Amino acid sequence: MAGLALGVFSFVTTETLPIGLLPSIADGTSVSVGAAGFLVTGFATVAAVTAAPLTTLTGRMDRRWLLATLMGFYIAGNLLATLTSTYPLLLAARIIVALAHGVFWSIAVSIAVRLVPERHAVRATSVVLGGISLASVAGTPLGTAIGQSTSWQVAFACVGLLGVPVLAAALLFMPALPAQGSGNLRTILHVLRRRTLLAAIGVTALVMSGHFLAFTYVTPYLEEVTGVRSSLIGVLLLVFGAAGLVGNFAAGAVAARALRNSLIGSSGLLAAVLAAMWAGGASTPLAVTMLVCWGVLYAALPVALQTWVLQAVPEESEAASSWYVAAFNGAIGVGSLIGGLLTNAWGPRSTMLAAAVFAAGATALAVACGRDGAQGRD
Repeated sequence: MAGLALGVFSFVTTETLPIGLLPSIADGTSVSVGAAGFLVTGFATVAAVTAAPLTTLTGRMDRRWLLATLMGFYIAGNLLATLTSTYPLLLAARIIVALAHGVFWSIAVSIAVRLVPERHAVRATSVVLGGISLASVAGTPLGTAIGQSTSWQVAFACVGLLGVPVLAAALLFMPALPAQGSGNLRTILHVLRRRTLLAAIGVTALVMSGHFLAFTYVTPYLEEVTGVRSSLIGVLLLVFGAAGLVGNFAAGAVAARALRNSLIGSSGLLAAVLAAMWAGGASTPLAVTMLVCWGVLYAALPVALQTWVLQAVPEESEAASSWYVAAFNGAIGVGSLIGGLLTNAWGPRSTMLAAAVFAAGATALAVACGRDGAQGRD
Protein backbone atom coordinates (compact mmCIF):
# COMPACT_ATOMS: atom_id res chain seq x y z
CA MET A 1 0.00 0.00 0.00
CA ALA A 2 2.83 2.39 0.85
CA GLY A 3 4.43 1.61 -2.50
CA LEU A 4 1.25 2.56 -4.36
CA ALA A 5 0.96 5.79 -2.38
CA LEU A 6 4.58 6.60 -3.23
CA GLY A 7 3.78 5.85 -6.87
CA VAL A 8 0.92 8.36 -6.77
CA PHE A 9 3.21 10.88 -5.08
CA SER A 10 5.86 10.32 -7.77
CA PHE A 11 3.55 10.66 -10.76
CA VAL A 12 1.82 13.78 -9.40
CA THR A 13 5.16 15.40 -8.57
CA THR A 14 6.49 14.64 -12.04
CA GLU A 15 3.34 15.96 -13.72
CA THR A 16 3.46 19.31 -11.93
CA LEU A 17 7.24 19.73 -11.57
CA PRO A 18 7.71 21.97 -14.67
CA ILE A 19 5.23 24.55 -13.30
CA GLY A 20 7.75 25.95 -10.83
CA LEU A 21 10.65 25.68 -13.29
CA LEU A 22 9.14 27.15 -16.46
CA PRO A 23 11.55 30.11 -16.78
CA SER A 24 14.67 27.97 -16.34
CA ILE A 25 13.35 25.25 -18.66
CA ALA A 26 12.49 27.87 -21.27
CA ASP A 27 15.97 29.40 -21.01
CA GLY A 28 17.72 26.04 -21.02
CA THR A 29 15.89 24.73 -24.08
CA SER A 30 15.69 28.07 -25.94
CA VAL A 31 11.89 28.16 -26.17
CA SER A 32 9.21 30.53 -24.90
CA VAL A 33 7.65 30.15 -21.48
CA GLY A 34 4.39 29.28 -23.25
CA ALA A 35 6.07 26.42 -25.09
CA ALA A 36 7.62 25.24 -21.83
CA GLY A 37 4.14 25.31 -20.29
CA PHE A 38 3.02 22.77 -22.89
CA LEU A 39 5.17 20.25 -21.02
CA VAL A 40 2.36 20.29 -18.42
CA THR A 41 -0.74 20.62 -20.60
CA GLY A 42 0.65 18.20 -23.18
CA PHE A 43 1.37 15.69 -20.43
CA ALA A 44 -2.22 15.86 -19.19
CA THR A 45 -3.60 15.61 -22.73
CA VAL A 46 -1.56 12.50 -23.57
CA ALA A 47 -2.59 10.83 -20.30
CA ALA A 48 -6.25 11.64 -20.93
CA VAL A 49 -6.30 10.39 -24.53
CA THR A 50 -4.31 7.19 -23.97
CA ALA A 51 -5.60 6.01 -20.58
CA ALA A 52 -8.50 3.92 -21.91
CA PRO A 53 -6.83 2.34 -24.97
CA LEU A 54 -3.60 1.50 -23.15
CA THR A 55 -5.52 0.03 -20.23
CA THR A 56 -7.26 -2.16 -22.81
CA LEU A 57 -3.99 -3.26 -24.42
CA THR A 58 -2.53 -4.22 -21.04
CA GLY A 59 -5.77 -5.70 -19.75
CA ARG A 60 -4.50 -9.29 -19.57
CA MET A 61 -1.17 -8.62 -17.85
CA ASP A 62 -0.63 -9.64 -14.25
CA ARG A 63 -1.02 -6.39 -12.30
CA ARG A 64 2.23 -6.90 -10.42
CA TRP A 65 4.22 -7.04 -13.64
CA LEU A 66 2.21 -4.24 -15.21
CA LEU A 67 2.95 -1.97 -12.25
CA ALA A 68 6.65 -2.80 -12.50
CA THR A 69 6.61 -2.07 -16.25
CA LEU A 70 4.89 1.27 -15.73
CA MET A 71 7.46 2.30 -13.14
CA GLY A 72 10.19 1.29 -15.59
CA PHE A 73 8.72 3.71 -18.15
CA TYR A 74 8.44 6.35 -15.41
CA ILE A 75 12.12 6.02 -14.50
CA ALA A 76 13.23 5.91 -18.15
CA GLY A 77 11.25 9.03 -19.08
CA ASN A 78 12.66 11.04 -16.21
CA LEU A 79 16.16 9.76 -16.96
CA LEU A 80 15.80 10.99 -20.55
CA ALA A 81 14.68 14.39 -19.22
CA THR A 82 17.79 14.45 -17.07
CA LEU A 83 20.12 13.79 -19.98
CA THR A 84 18.73 16.26 -22.50
CA SER A 85 18.91 20.00 -22.98
CA THR A 86 16.75 20.16 -26.12
CA TYR A 87 13.02 20.81 -26.14
CA PRO A 88 12.01 17.98 -28.54
CA LEU A 89 13.73 15.33 -26.42
CA LEU A 90 12.35 16.82 -23.21
CA LEU A 91 8.85 16.72 -24.70
CA ALA A 92 9.44 13.10 -25.76
CA ALA A 93 10.53 12.27 -22.21
CA ARG A 94 7.34 13.82 -20.86
CA ILE A 95 5.24 11.80 -23.32
CA ILE A 96 6.89 8.55 -22.16
CA VAL A 97 5.95 9.28 -18.54
CA ALA A 98 2.46 10.47 -19.55
CA LEU A 99 1.77 7.16 -21.32
CA ALA A 100 2.56 5.32 -18.09
CA HIS A 101 0.66 7.90 -16.04
CA GLY A 102 -2.74 7.16 -17.57
CA VAL A 103 -2.48 3.40 -17.07
CA PHE A 104 -1.02 3.74 -13.57
CA TRP A 105 -3.99 5.81 -12.43
CA SER A 106 -6.37 3.31 -14.04
CA ILE A 107 -5.02 0.41 -11.98
CA ALA A 108 -3.53 1.88 -8.78
CA VAL A 109 -6.69 2.15 -6.68
CA SER A 110 -8.14 -1.13 -7.95
CA ILE A 111 -4.89 -2.87 -6.94
CA ALA A 112 -5.05 -1.28 -3.49
CA VAL A 113 -8.65 -2.40 -3.04
CA ARG A 114 -7.71 -5.98 -3.98
CA LEU A 115 -4.96 -6.03 -1.35
CA VAL A 116 -7.29 -5.34 1.60
CA PRO A 117 -10.56 -6.79 2.94
CA GLU A 118 -13.64 -5.31 1.27
CA ARG A 119 -14.64 -3.38 4.41
CA HIS A 120 -11.39 -1.41 4.18
CA ALA A 121 -11.71 -0.52 0.48
CA VAL A 122 -12.50 3.17 0.98
CA ARG A 123 -9.72 3.53 3.55
CA ALA A 124 -7.26 1.94 1.11
CA THR A 125 -8.42 4.40 -1.54
CA SER A 126 -7.79 7.37 0.73
CA VAL A 127 -4.32 6.09 1.70
CA VAL A 128 -3.25 5.69 -1.93
CA LEU A 129 -4.74 9.01 -3.02
CA GLY A 130 -3.06 10.68 -0.05
CA GLY A 131 -0.04 10.78 -2.34
CA ILE A 132 -1.75 13.61 -4.25
CA SER A 133 -1.88 15.93 -1.25
CA LEU A 134 1.58 14.90 -0.10
CA ALA A 135 2.94 15.81 -3.53
CA SER A 136 1.39 19.27 -3.13
CA VAL A 137 2.89 19.68 0.35
CA ALA A 138 6.36 18.26 -0.28
CA GLY A 139 6.95 16.87 -3.75
CA THR A 140 6.39 19.84 -6.04
CA PRO A 141 7.85 22.49 -3.67
CA LEU A 142 10.97 20.40 -2.99
CA GLY A 143 11.38 19.60 -6.68
CA THR A 144 11.08 23.28 -7.50
CA ALA A 145 13.61 24.21 -4.82
CA ILE A 146 16.08 21.62 -6.10
CA GLY A 147 15.64 22.80 -9.67
CA GLN A 148 16.09 26.46 -8.76
CA SER A 149 19.20 25.83 -6.66
CA THR A 150 20.84 23.45 -9.16
CA SER A 151 19.19 22.81 -12.54
CA TRP A 152 15.92 21.45 -13.85
CA GLN A 153 17.77 18.32 -15.03
CA VAL A 154 18.79 17.54 -11.45
CA ALA A 155 15.19 18.03 -10.33
CA PHE A 156 13.97 15.49 -12.88
CA ALA A 157 16.72 13.08 -11.79
CA CYS A 158 15.62 13.29 -8.15
CA VAL A 159 11.98 12.80 -9.06
CA GLY A 160 12.87 9.87 -11.31
CA LEU A 161 14.66 8.13 -8.44
CA LEU A 162 11.35 8.04 -6.54
CA GLY A 163 10.24 5.34 -8.96
CA VAL A 164 13.00 2.94 -7.88
CA PRO A 165 11.52 1.91 -4.49
CA VAL A 166 8.06 1.57 -6.08
CA LEU A 167 9.52 -0.73 -8.73
CA ALA A 168 11.36 -2.72 -6.06
CA ALA A 169 8.23 -3.02 -3.90
CA ALA A 170 6.22 -4.31 -6.86
CA LEU A 171 8.80 -6.98 -7.67
CA LEU A 172 9.72 -8.03 -4.13
CA PHE A 173 6.62 -7.63 -1.98
CA MET A 174 3.50 -7.52 -4.13
CA PRO A 175 1.74 -10.87 -4.65
CA ALA A 176 0.76 -12.04 -8.10
CA LEU A 177 -2.46 -10.28 -9.12
CA PRO A 178 -4.02 -11.82 -12.22
CA ALA A 179 -5.92 -9.39 -14.41
CA GLN A 180 -9.61 -9.02 -13.64
CA GLY A 181 -12.23 -8.40 -16.30
CA SER A 182 -12.06 -9.18 -19.98
CA GLY A 183 -9.48 -6.58 -20.95
CA ASN A 184 -10.69 -5.79 -24.47
CA LEU A 185 -11.93 -2.79 -26.42
CA ARG A 186 -15.52 -3.97 -26.26
CA THR A 187 -15.39 -3.91 -22.46
CA ILE A 188 -13.91 -0.40 -22.37
CA LEU A 189 -16.80 0.85 -24.50
CA HIS A 190 -19.44 -1.35 -22.86
CA VAL A 191 -18.93 0.12 -19.38
CA LEU A 192 -20.06 3.49 -20.75
CA ARG A 193 -23.57 2.05 -20.96
CA ARG A 194 -23.74 2.30 -17.17
CA ARG A 195 -25.59 5.51 -16.39
CA THR A 196 -23.96 5.68 -12.98
CA LEU A 197 -20.48 5.67 -14.50
CA LEU A 198 -21.45 8.35 -17.01
CA ALA A 199 -22.73 10.47 -14.13
CA ALA A 200 -19.48 9.97 -12.20
CA ILE A 201 -17.45 10.94 -15.27
CA GLY A 202 -19.62 14.01 -15.81
CA VAL A 203 -19.27 15.16 -12.20
CA THR A 204 -15.51 14.56 -12.36
CA ALA A 205 -15.15 16.58 -15.57
CA LEU A 206 -17.16 19.50 -14.20
CA VAL A 207 -15.71 19.82 -10.72
CA MET A 208 -12.10 19.19 -11.75
CA SER A 209 -12.34 21.61 -14.66
CA GLY A 210 -13.56 24.18 -12.15
CA HIS A 211 -10.73 23.46 -9.73
CA PHE A 212 -7.94 23.67 -12.30
CA LEU A 213 -9.58 26.66 -13.99
CA ALA A 214 -9.00 28.65 -10.80
CA PHE A 215 -6.05 26.92 -9.14
CA THR A 216 -3.79 27.20 -12.19
CA TYR A 217 -4.00 30.97 -11.78
CA VAL A 218 -4.20 31.16 -7.99
CA THR A 219 -0.76 32.80 -7.77
CA PRO A 220 -1.68 35.88 -9.84
CA TYR A 221 -5.02 35.96 -8.00
CA LEU A 222 -3.34 36.11 -4.59
CA GLU A 223 -0.83 38.70 -5.78
CA GLU A 224 -3.13 40.98 -7.77
CA VAL A 225 -6.50 40.61 -6.02
CA THR A 226 -5.56 39.83 -2.42
CA GLY A 227 -2.26 41.70 -2.41
CA VAL A 228 -0.16 38.88 -0.97
CA ARG A 229 3.60 39.36 -1.32
CA SER A 230 5.18 36.96 -3.82
CA SER A 231 7.53 35.68 -1.11
CA LEU A 232 4.52 34.32 0.81
CA ILE A 233 2.88 32.49 -2.09
CA GLY A 234 4.93 29.34 -1.55
CA VAL A 235 3.95 29.25 2.12
CA LEU A 236 0.26 29.59 1.27
CA LEU A 237 0.49 26.79 -1.28
CA LEU A 238 2.14 24.58 1.34
CA VAL A 239 -0.76 25.36 3.67
CA PHE A 240 -3.16 24.47 0.85
CA GLY A 241 -1.45 21.10 0.44
CA ALA A 242 -1.39 20.42 4.18
CA ALA A 243 -5.11 21.16 4.35
CA GLY A 244 -5.51 18.68 1.53
CA LEU A 245 -3.97 15.91 3.61
CA VAL A 246 -6.65 16.52 6.24
CA GLY A 247 -9.40 16.54 3.63
CA ASN A 248 -8.14 13.37 1.99
CA PHE A 249 -8.22 11.21 5.09
CA ALA A 250 -11.40 12.80 6.45
CA ALA A 251 -13.08 11.95 3.15
CA GLY A 252 -11.98 8.34 3.51
CA ALA A 253 -13.83 8.08 6.82
CA VAL A 254 -16.95 9.93 5.66
CA ALA A 255 -17.25 8.35 2.20
CA ALA A 256 -17.18 4.87 3.69
CA ARG A 257 -20.43 5.66 5.51
CA ALA A 258 -22.14 8.26 3.30
CA LEU A 259 -20.64 8.43 -0.18
CA ARG A 260 -23.39 10.51 -1.79
CA ASN A 261 -23.48 13.08 1.02
CA SER A 262 -19.69 13.31 1.03
CA LEU A 263 -19.59 14.01 -2.70
CA ILE A 264 -22.45 16.50 -2.78
CA GLY A 265 -21.23 18.26 0.35
CA SER A 266 -17.64 18.61 -0.90
CA SER A 267 -18.55 19.92 -4.35
CA GLY A 268 -21.32 22.18 -3.04
CA LEU A 269 -19.11 23.72 -0.37
CA LEU A 270 -16.32 24.12 -2.92
CA ALA A 271 -18.68 26.16 -5.10
CA ALA A 272 -19.48 28.38 -2.10
CA VAL A 273 -15.79 28.82 -1.21
CA LEU A 274 -14.85 29.79 -4.77
CA ALA A 275 -17.76 32.23 -4.92
CA ALA A 276 -16.57 33.78 -1.65
CA MET A 277 -13.08 34.19 -3.09
CA TRP A 278 -14.57 35.96 -6.10
CA ALA A 279 -16.70 38.26 -3.94
CA GLY A 280 -14.29 39.00 -1.09
CA GLY A 281 -10.81 38.17 -2.33
CA ALA A 282 -9.49 41.65 -1.52
CA SER A 283 -9.68 40.71 2.18
CA THR A 284 -6.52 38.82 3.10
CA PRO A 285 -8.02 36.99 6.12
CA LEU A 286 -11.02 35.88 4.06
CA ALA A 287 -8.93 34.81 1.07
CA VAL A 288 -6.49 32.81 3.19
CA THR A 289 -9.30 31.15 5.16
CA MET A 290 -11.10 30.21 1.96
CA LEU A 291 -7.84 28.89 0.47
CA VAL A 292 -7.48 26.51 3.41
CA CYS A 293 -11.10 25.38 3.02
CA TRP A 294 -10.49 24.93 -0.70
CA GLY A 295 -7.54 22.63 0.05
CA VAL A 296 -9.64 20.46 2.36
CA LEU A 297 -12.59 20.21 -0.03
CA TYR A 298 -10.58 19.62 -3.20
CA ALA A 299 -8.60 16.76 -1.67
CA ALA A 300 -11.81 15.11 -0.45
CA LEU A 301 -13.22 14.90 -3.98
CA PRO A 302 -10.89 12.32 -5.62
CA VAL A 303 -11.55 9.85 -2.80
CA ALA A 304 -15.33 10.14 -3.21
CA LEU A 305 -15.21 10.19 -7.01
CA GLN A 306 -12.86 7.21 -7.34
CA THR A 307 -14.98 5.22 -4.87
CA TRP A 308 -18.12 6.08 -6.86
CA VAL A 309 -16.46 4.88 -10.07
CA LEU A 310 -15.34 1.60 -8.49
CA GLN A 311 -18.83 0.96 -7.12
CA ALA A 312 -20.44 1.82 -10.45
CA VAL A 313 -18.77 -1.06 -12.32
CA PRO A 314 -17.19 -3.34 -9.70
CA GLU A 315 -16.67 -6.21 -12.15
CA GLU A 316 -14.69 -4.00 -14.57
CA SER A 317 -13.11 -1.53 -12.16
CA GLU A 318 -10.01 -0.85 -14.25
CA ALA A 319 -11.99 -0.18 -17.43
CA ALA A 320 -14.19 2.22 -15.49
CA SER A 321 -11.17 3.85 -13.85
CA SER A 322 -9.57 4.47 -17.25
CA TRP A 323 -12.51 6.72 -18.17
CA TYR A 324 -12.23 8.47 -14.82
CA VAL A 325 -8.54 9.10 -15.52
CA ALA A 326 -9.39 10.44 -18.97
CA ALA A 327 -12.01 12.80 -17.52
CA PHE A 328 -9.70 13.97 -14.73
CA ASN A 329 -6.73 14.69 -16.97
CA GLY A 330 -8.93 16.18 -19.67
CA ALA A 331 -10.30 18.53 -17.02
CA ILE A 332 -6.77 19.71 -16.23
CA GLY A 333 -6.27 20.79 -19.83
CA VAL A 334 -9.75 22.25 -20.33
CA GLY A 335 -9.79 24.06 -17.01
CA SER A 336 -6.33 25.54 -17.50
CA LEU A 337 -7.24 26.70 -21.01
CA ILE A 338 -10.47 28.40 -19.91
CA GLY A 339 -8.72 29.94 -16.93
CA GLY A 340 -6.03 31.37 -19.17
CA LEU A 341 -8.59 32.91 -21.52
CA LEU A 342 -10.51 34.45 -18.62
CA THR A 343 -7.36 35.76 -16.96
CA ASN A 344 -6.21 37.41 -20.17
CA ALA A 345 -9.63 38.98 -20.74
CA TRP A 346 -10.85 39.95 -17.25
CA GLY A 347 -8.07 39.16 -14.80
CA PRO A 348 -7.54 36.27 -12.34
CA ARG A 349 -10.51 37.22 -10.13
CA SER A 350 -12.87 36.10 -12.91
CA THR A 351 -11.57 32.53 -12.68
CA MET A 352 -13.05 32.15 -9.20
CA LEU A 353 -16.58 32.92 -10.35
CA ALA A 354 -16.29 30.63 -13.36
CA ALA A 355 -14.87 27.85 -11.18
CA ALA A 356 -17.76 28.27 -8.73
CA VAL A 357 -20.22 27.82 -11.61
CA PHE A 358 -18.48 24.60 -12.68
CA ALA A 359 -18.51 23.24 -9.11
CA ALA A 360 -22.17 24.17 -8.70
CA GLY A 361 -22.95 22.35 -11.94
CA ALA A 362 -21.16 19.26 -10.66
CA THR A 363 -23.16 19.42 -7.43
CA ALA A 364 -26.43 19.72 -9.33
CA LEU A 365 -25.54 16.71 -11.49
CA ALA A 366 -24.62 14.64 -8.43
CA VAL A 367 -27.94 15.54 -6.78
CA ALA A 368 -29.86 14.74 -9.97
CA CYS A 369 -28.36 11.28 -10.09
CA GLY A 370 -30.44 10.39 -7.05
CA ARG A 371 -29.55 8.29 -4.07
CA ASP A 372 -28.83 5.17 -6.12
CA GLY A 373 -26.43 7.03 -8.41
CA ALA A 374 -23.82 7.44 -5.73
CA GLN A 375 -24.09 3.88 -4.60
CA GLY A 376 -22.98 2.32 -7.83
CA ARG A 377 -26.37 1.05 -9.05
CA ASP A 378 -28.24 1.82 -12.25
